Amino acid sequence: MAALIRYTLKRLLGAIPTMLVIITLSFFLLRAAPGGPFDMQRAVPPQVKLNLERMYHLNLPLWQQYLDYLGSILRGDFGPSFV
Repeated sequence: MAALIRYTLKRLLGAIPTMLVIITLSFFLLRAAPGGPFDMQRAVPPQVKLNLERMYHLNLPLWQQYLDYLGSILRGDFGPSFV
């Protein structure tokens, strides 16, 4: 029984770096895509676009956006659903 618990814990701890790599890759691949989240919408005034970027923290440096994203994931907050 102890071997099974040890094996399970080893597998769970091994999943943490894998999840971190997946989260990091998905974050940076989405940021590397051309355009922004509000570019496909109808034309909006620059002030409205600036306010939307502030509201979703897109005006922050990329490293800070990433750390905020990781913190949100650890809290179970995956952001608003746009569906």
